[in-house]
Parts: sequence; C-alpha cells; structure tokens
Amino acid sequence: MNISSNPVVVLAIAVSIAWVSEWKEVAAAETNGKTTAQQEAQQEEHRMHNHHQHRHPFADPAEMQKKWNDPERDKWQQPNTIVKALALKPGDAVADIGAGTGYMVAPLSKAVGQDGTVVAIDSSPEMVKYLAERKAELGPANIVPRKVDANDPELDAASMDAVLTLDTWHHLDGREAYAKKVYDGLKQGGRFVVVDYAVDAEVGPPKAMRITPDQVTKQLEEAGFEVKTIRESMPRHYIVVGTKN
Repeated sequence: MNISSNPVVVLAIAVSIAWVSEWKEVAAAETNGKTTAQQEAQQEEHRMHNHHQHRHPFADPAEMQKKWNDPERDKWQQPNTIVKALALKPGDAVADIGAGTGYMVAPLSKAVGQDGTVVAIDSSPEMVKYLAERKAELGPANIVPRKVDANDPELDAASMDAVLTLDTWHHLDGREAYAKKVYDGLKQGGRFVVVDYAVDAEVGPPKAMRITPDQVTKQLEEAGFEVKTIRESMPRHYIVVGTKN
C-alpha cells in the first residue's frame, strides 16, 4: 500500500506528530507502559494547578472547583498533613498563596478557628471573586481573598503566623526574591511551607519544570529561613518547611 496516497493514513500521521510535539511528557511515559488516558489525566491535573501566574483562562471557577476540590484529591494531597506542617494554632493568621478555588482554605480556616484569619491569595481575579462569594461556607475563620501580582504575595510586614504555597512554587520566577518577601511578611517564628511535586512522581508538571527539595531548601535559606525538608510525606509530593528565627 502506498501510504502517501492514503488520506486516512496521512491524516492519522499528521495528528500523531502534532500530538507528540505538544505532549512530549505523555509520549515518553507511554513508552514505559502508561496509557494515553492516564497521561492525559495527569496533564489535566497540572493544568488545574497552573493558575497563579494566570497562564490559562479561568472564566468559570465554579466549574473548575469540581476537579480542584474533589474529595478524592484528599487521598493523595493529604490536607491534614499540610496543616500539621504549618503548626497552626487557634487565632493564627495564615496565607495561602495560589489559593485557587479554596481547596486548602477550608482546612486552614478550621485550624485557626473563628478568631483566626486566612488570607487567600491568587493572581486570578476570577478566583478571588469566587472565593469572596464563598467566604461564609469556608469559615469559621475570617477569610480574606486577595488579588496580587504573580511575583509578589503583597504581605504586610510581620503580619502572618504561617504561609503556604501548594503546587505553585515551580511556576514562580525569581523564587529567592519571592521567598524573601514571604520572609518579611512572617512574624518571628513563623513558618513558610512549600508543597510541590516530587521529581519522580508519576503525575504533575513536565519533568523539566519540577524542582527538587534541595533546590527549594537553598532558595529559602538564601531568603533567611531555617529549613527542614519532609521528603516522604505524601505519595506525590514533598514538603519543605522554612522557619523565620
């Protein structure tokens, strides 16, 4: 059969080439025995978290939250483990950088209680508006949605007891400078918790975008933090804890 004369085959080849060009990570993983469906789900998961730098349109956060806030996510994201790493107390003020649709806002709110404050930070105006409309159901804490520039958390000096960034750190540019801004926004003894995908995790961002715990440790240390790494804390993630001493 002459392949070049068969329009169906030619079309299939063209589509395949375009697909491989856009999804190099998927193609590489398929050679290790993973299915296309699995890898498409993984890529979708990463797109779900790529909101803080506003690289994708989020005109409908209510639709996005069906995926982002799916209770099934708790099995591998383990929000209680994250809250524990923050060492929150009733009445504390905590910031969630890249808060999105508020997946972590509710557990943080529960941890700090009605006398506490959760500053839900995001660079997407749609996400911030969505959180503002849901404040009552995210309580009991004082929920403060805040739109910021992607390169600045815009924290008041020494105002936070703890700061969290979940699945967002690998998206940021100038991480050392950003970490210093977080450092300045923390009270003495405050914690900055960075949760991101393990380099060898089967899901998450493309491998080229991932950051090792050692890289995060160095970035936080350069900002002035005393750092501890929890490498095997969750199935897909590591936790790096920086303390302002």
